[in-house]
Amino acid sequence: MIRRPFAPTLLALAALVAPLMVSAQDATRSNEIGRPAGKDQEVTIGRYVFAGIGIDAYETPDIWKTLDNAVNDVDRMRETLRDAYNFDTPDEWILRNEHATQNAIRQLIDDLGQNLQPDDNLIFFYAGHGAERATVFDGEIVSRTGYLVPVGVKASLEDSPSQYLEIGRLLADLAALPARHVLVILDSCYSGMALDGDFKTRGGTTQQVTDLIGRRSRRVLTSAQSDQLAADGGADFPDNSLFTGWLTEGLRRAASGGEDGQPTPDANDDGMITVTELFSFVSGRVGAASGSRQTPDFGAFKFDNRGELVLMREIEPFDDLYSEAVRAFEEGKFDAFFIATEEALDIESVGARPSYLRYLGARIDDELAVALTALRDLSTLAEAGEAVPLSAGELMIELRRAERQCQKAGCAAAAGN
Repeated sequence: MIRRPFAPTLLALAALVAPLMVSAQDATRSNEIGRPAGKDQEVTIGRYVFAGIGIDAYETPDIWKTLDNAVNDVDRMRETLRDAYNFDTPDEWILRNEHATQNAIRQLIDDLGQNLQPDDNLIFFYAGHGAERATVFDGEIVSRTGYLVPVGVKASLEDSPSQYLEIGRLLADLAALPARHVLVILDSCYSGMALDGDFKTRGGTTQQVTDLIGRRSRRVLTSAQSDQLAADGGADFPDNSLFTGWLTEGLRRAASGGEDGQPTPDANDDGMITVTELFSFVSGRVGAASGSRQTPDFGAFKFDNRGELVLMREIEPFDDLYSEAVRAFEEGKFDAFFIATEEALDIESVGARPSYLRYLGARIDDELAVALTALRDLSTLAEAGEAVPLSAGELMIELRRAERQCQKAGCAAAAGN
């Protein structure tokens, strides 16, 4: 069971378990703690916290070209998580432009270490320039090291690497934070360096959501592969990068439940978005964008224990109970179906989904007249243009079958229309 007592606007999940040296380029962004919860162990979800860095303007524009959208990106990401997913986003944990020095970023990580609790969830976001440095022996590259570019650098990466933030060290520091879940999002050129070397551990998961939430996770989502540039803007999102544009668009769509039939990261519409689902959505959109030359990447880093940070949108009580009832019916758990259905119909009794629940209940109890009445209600609603849980073909087949059965049995509903 999962418990999140501090956020009344978000539902508990117990009933919703589902069956990361090149100079800058124009218009680009280059230049075991605890134990996993057992099946019957209560899992508590702590705060959801966002910390972000966005840098457009650097002190050495001859080395690091001014960007247009990095600050917009951190602000939009912050607003999306705050407004749609109830994240805590303290002002002091948002560093923009001249405030994002190497010392300030180090202090931010120290502050996070002092304030995060073992059950908390952290998203750490960086938008700005990124770079890589190669180690060469006898004309052969033996290693490559990725860096982020803070404000205050006075020299190139080749001349003074100590002024830059080595991605590997940054991830090691973030991995040691006390939060259960840490998701690092890097929107910069060569950000895929975060997934090279000792930190490269890729792969998805098919674990139950309760297990994912109970296990520790250290994941990184990058806007580009280790040898790619990342677009600072484009036609799709003129005020954001291509990557952050689709990232926030996907999160907003999911929070609204996919209105207007738009695809969302919440592909199964259970109100929960895992990082794996989010990556799948964003990578597909970025890769397919016109003129795109970047491919997002995703993986785990130090101290990961195959958990995942799971984002939850607010779900209306009826929606929760309806999903629980349908799932119980499909799994043959009929006692649970009737309990959830009774509670759902106490909240909402008119419409397509209540009629569908009545139909399922009548199938269980072999109540032909009730089943036929419910199917006729669904047919009427479908003809009026309302979405119903059955396709047109399925509805026609079930309706005709119920009419024949009811006529054969002589039930009163057979004479109705």
